[in-house]
This record gives sequence, structure tokens and C-alpha cells, in this order.
Amino acid sequence: MSLLITGFLIGCVFGAILFLGGASSYRKILGTLLLKDMTIIKLMMTAIGVGSLGVYLLDLGQLANFSIKPAYVWGIAAGGAIFGVGWAVSGYCPGTCVVGASEGKLDAVATLIGALVGGLLFAWAFPSLEGLLINNANFGAITLGDVLGIDGIYLAIAMSAAMLFTAFFVLKDRYD
Repeated sequence: MSLLITGFLIGCVFGAILFLGGASSYRKILGTLLLKDMTIIKLMMTAIGVGSLGVYLLDLGQLANFSIKPAYVWGIAAGGAIFGVGWAVSGYCPGTCVVGASEGKLDAVATLIGALVGGLLFAWAFPSLEGLLINNANFGAITLGDVLGIDGIYLAIAMSAAMLFTAFFVLKDRYD
């Protein structure tokens, strides 16, 4: 039970950070998609940089347990395409639509309902799609560290540093 409470509290903090960072603001999202307002990109890069290094450090201290999922190219490509089209059409990604819905934004509520219906339809269709999306081009549980022959913590340090450097020193807002 304490694990559920911990997860809930982390989710609340994540939602608050998204809200305070403006990730549920239509203007910020549009500015991001037009590559004019870098706030959300900086927020995401900071979260990925800190989070990936943190997870690797927790794993080194045996406080976390990695469960590497298989890399099945067609399923990942289809999911990425659906995600991208959904974000472009609605202006929300899964986390920001929950934040927007909790603010009472009707377009976010509609997006959340659409995402849940889409998830349900995919769950029903999955047995028919599994052969196409999962079994073809399945590379198994592989990581970039495996491919390069480098321990994951070193990649996490390098990539986290690159993301944080880019977020704080390279990306600049563009107002034309």
C-alpha cells in the first residue's frame, strides 16, 4: 500500500511541475510545436536528464530494478506515430492532458476521454495486431549500452549532462 501512496504522491508532484512549467497551457504547447517557446522542451529535457541518471544511480545502489522491455520496431513506430498525431491534433500529451483536465479545460477532458477510448480499442485489437507489431523486427531486451559495449551508467552520465547542458545553455526562445 505504501508503494501506491508513494506513486500517487510522485504523480501529484509531477503534475504540479507540469502545471507550474506551463505544460498545460495552449500557448506554451503551440509555441513548443512551432519551436518558438522552449519552456516545455527544457522542462522535458531536465526531467529526462535528472530522471535517467537518478534511476541508474538507484539501480547501482540496488534501490531500483531495471526491467528492460523488448525493442520491437514496428510497435514502437506505430505507437510513436499515434502519439505524435494525437499531440499535434489535440495539443496535449498524456501527462499534460491529465493536468489540463484537472484544471477543468474541456479540450483536455475530451483528449483524456479519447485517449482512454483509444487505449480500450487497442487492447481489444491487440491479439490481432500482436503478430505484426510485436513478433516482426523484435530485437529483444536490448539497450544502447549493450549495442555499444558500454556500461549504462556511463551513458546515463554523458546523456544526462548533454541534456541538461542543452536545456540550460543552448535552447533559447525565439520570438519573431
